[in-house]
Amino acid sequence: MCWSTIDLPSVAGVCYASDKVSFLKQNSWRKSNSTTPQVDVRGKELIPAFDKTLDLSGNNLRRVLHQAVRSWLGKTPSKLTRVNYQRDLHHFFSFAGIPPADSEQLLAVRPEHVAAWRDELRGRGLANATIRRKMTALRSLYSYLQTYGYVGANPAHGKFVKAPTVPRDGKTVGLSPADCRRLMETPDINTPVGLRDRAMLGVLAYSACRVGELVTLQVKDFRTSGEHRVLSIFGKGGKERTVPLHLEAVERLIEWIEAAAIADDRSGPLFRPAATPRGKGRDGFRRSSLTTRSVEYLVKRYAREIGLDPAVTVHSLRVTALTTARERGADIIDLQDFAGHADPRTTLTYIRSRDRLSKSPTYVLNY
Repeated sequence: MCWSTIDLPSVAGVCYASDKVSFLKQNSWRKSNSTTPQVDVRGKELIPAFDKTLDLSGNNLRRVLHQAVRSWLGKTPSKLTRVNYQRDLHHFFSFAGIPPADSEQLLAVRPEHVAAWRDELRGRGLANATIRRKMTALRSLYSYLQTYGYVGANPAHGKFVKAPTVPRDGKTVGLSPADCRRLMETPDINTPVGLRDRAMLGVLAYSACRVGELVTLQVKDFRTSGEHRVLSIFGKGGKERTVPLHLEAVERLIEWIEAAAIADDRSGPLFRPAATPRGKGRDGFRRSSLTTRSVEYLVKRYAREIGLDPAVTVHSLRVTALTTARERGADIIDLQDFAGHADPRTTLTYIRSRDRLSKSPTYVLNY
C-alpha cells in the first residue's frame, strides 16, 4: 500500500486532539518553563521550544524541521544507531512518497498512515522484531519533536498504533554447551587466521558481546584490572562496560596477539583481516577492523563445517553465553550488566529455557 492512495492532509501540521491546524501558530509550540533562561548561544536562533515568536511560515518551517531531524539523529553517540534510524526514516519517507528534503511533511502524518506502513512491512514478510524496531525509530522522532517544541500528538505512539509483538524467547538459535565447545575448537590452530578466529570465538562465547562491539575492539581494550584480565566494550548508545574474561578467552587472545605481533599497536583494531586471503595471515594482517559481515560469515562457515543447525548465527553465541550463565546460577541483574542491556526484560528475551523444554508434559504422555 502506498500513500498515493491515502488522502494526506495539507502540509501545515496536525494536532490530533482536533482537525485544526495549530503548528504554525505561535501558541502551538510548547512554552518553555518560566524558570528556564532564554539563552541565545553566540547569537544563534533558539529552537521553537524556547522561542514561541519564531516565524514558522513557508521555508522557515521546512528549515526548522530539517534541523530538528538532524538534531534527533545526532542525539545518540552510537554511529550504528544513527545509521539505522536514518535508514528507517528513509524507508518511511519512501513509503509515504515524501521527498527527503520536505521534512515539514512529517507534520501531516496521522496514525492511520503509520498503521498502513506497519501492515505493508508485514506484507513484505519482515520479522516482527524488525517492524517493531522501525516503528520505535519513528516514535522516537516524534517524541523528540515534542521536546523540540511541537505540541501535536505522536502518530506512532503505542496508544494510536500497536506494534507487532515479539516472542519473549526470541528466535535466535542457542547452542548447547557441548556444541559451543565444538564450534570453539573448529578453527585451525596451525595458521595465524585460525588463531585469530579461535580468539574471536572465545571472546564471543565468554563475553556475550555483540558482533558490532567485537569489531570495534582495539588492542588497548584488552587490559588488566586488579587480578582480572578484562575487555572494555563500547555498546549501544556509546555505553562502556568492563567485562572480566574467562581464563580460556585470555589465553586465546594472548596467543592471537603474539602471532599477529600487534601488542604494541595499542590503538589498532584487535581483530584484523589477513593481508591476503591465501596467506591465511602468514604474510601479515591489514591494520583495519574485520567487518560485521565477515565475522557473521566466519561463524556460519564454522557452524556448517561441524554440522550445526543452519540457523546458527554469530548472535547464537551471545544467546548461548547468557542462557548457560543463567542456568548455572547467574543473577538476572548481573546478566543485564554483563550483556549491556538497559532493561532486564531485554536480557530475559535472550534466555532459552532448555530445562523447561526437558520438563514439557509431552514427555510424560503415553497412550
